Amino acid sequence: MSVRVSWTEERKDTVSTSTSTSAEPDSQVVGVYQRMTALAAEHSAINLSQGIPEPVYDTEWRAALAAEASLAHFQYTPSAGTPRLRESVAGLYPDGLPAPVITSGCTESLAAVLLGLADDGCDTVLWLEPFYSYYPGLARIAGMDARSVPIELAETAPRLDMDRLAAELAPLGRRGVLLLNSPHNPTGLVLGSDEWTAVRELVDRHGCHLVIDDVYRDFRYRGPAVPYAALMETGRTTVAGGVSKSYAAAGLRLGWLLAPDRLARRAETAHMHLSNCAPDLLQRAAVRLLAEVDPMRLARTAQSYRRKRDHLLAALTDSGFTASVPDGGHFVMAVPPEIRSWGPEPAVDLLRNTGVCALPLDHFFTRPHAPWLRFSFGVSVGQVEEAARRLRRAPTARDTRDG
Repeated sequence: MSVRVSWTEERKDTVSTSTSTSAEPDSQVVGVYQRMTALAAEHSAINLSQGIPEPVYDTEWRAALAAEASLAHFQYTPSAGTPRLRESVAGLYPDGLPAPVITSGCTESLAAVLLGLADDGCDTVLWLEPFYSYYPGLARIAGMDARSVPIELAETAPRLDMDRLAAELAPLGRRGVLLLNSPHNPTGLVLGSDEWTAVRELVDRHGCHLVIDDVYRDFRYRGPAVPYAALMETGRTTVAGGVSKSYAAAGLRLGWLLAPDRLARRAETAHMHLSNCAPDLLQRAAVRLLAEVDPMRLARTAQSYRRKRDHLLAALTDSGFTASVPDGGHFVMAVPPEIRSWGPEPAVDLLRNTGVCALPLDHFFTRPHAPWLRFSFGVSVGQVEEAARRLRRAPTARDTRDG
């Protein structure tokens, strides 16, 4: 790979549609999660601001780590991952896909892939807006410009305008990277079969690269799975995933990427310079987890999330919120009733007046937007029920301010 030691100075002016062009706004992106969590603790609020999954597999993780501890070593592992874990991850996907490269989490997978694509001549990444707030920072690390296509937010369900996506992608050609996550964070959009077919046609027509952020792959409540095999046939598709959501281990930091051979080698080289390798003990434990937590159990977990989603949605709408119904993922986006302020303050007002903490989404948008808040239903059933109770009994923020 070519050396890119001064990308922050040389390329920062090209990130025209990102949420920031310097380190200070990036620190704000991270800081908003910390700020809201601290406020939730200070006010004894139910914290629905962070994407931390319910720890439904902690017992299995502890048992797996204990069973493997005496067998593990604490030296370097192969940069692409141990053969056993690579085989286990490959088993999650259809036959015939590229061999996985194991990373230190899905975020690192995305960073490594974008660095590899930048080294291959790509200079612009296109994603859907609102977007996961870390995406602009990843684009900057890779020295790429960033553009976005807005998702249409409605009370029924979020919707993607495929014609607009095509129009934005066409001028990028082979220099372009289309970054999609389905289910989408934060809207819960799940692409349908026709939309995936259209995406493949766009990749074929324009020669761009497709990168799929697959971290919420097991949390679809409506809509098809990603057609991995068909998309991989383009020779320009990469899938990035991890254990954070499906296996409820966000802090374990194990991920993977499946990419065409040339890009996989470049991404593995980037991974070597980012974290080098994943620990042997964690890879051993993950092999056990992936074998023990079968598709039926994953499906039961997803169904429990769907029930929590429905409970939270009902409470929000009963309380006067405008909510968009997610078809997947861990979050509901909603606008509080009669909120006057912008920035993080609607979320702070909500927390103080209801005892429920949501995440403000300013760092998920570049365009003017309503004061959408993101509510996680990845917490326990008891926490969702208590949040629903507090939302229903509390006055609106406006009622409280007006006395």
